[in-house]
Amino acid sequence: MPEIPAHLRTLDELVRQYAEGNDLPRHVPHVRLADALARGDDPLHLLPYFRDLGAKIGNLEELFAACADPGEEEIEAFRVEEGIAVFLAVDGQWAVFTK
Repeated sequence: MPEIPAHLRTLDELVRQYAEGNDLPRHVPHVRLADALARGDDPLHLLPYFRDLGAKIGNLEELFAACADPGEEEIEAFRVEEGIAVFLAVDGQWAVFTK
């Protein structure tokens, strides 16, 4: 198995860090970004949200940049081995967007 680069965190590590007490999510959906773009939505409803803001999301890097924008106080994005993990601070939901 290839070693994860130092700048990547594991999803499990991130989920545990951001969980309040023992409130770990039961399921973190993994979503192919191409499938979400084809449907126009995703489990966290980020694509419609960013579309309403006028942000173009067409690949993982654009999704990461939109989520990591300093003006986005309730959304956090992290690079993980699987792709981009996104955390909605307002309700504790997670999703991983993959290629």
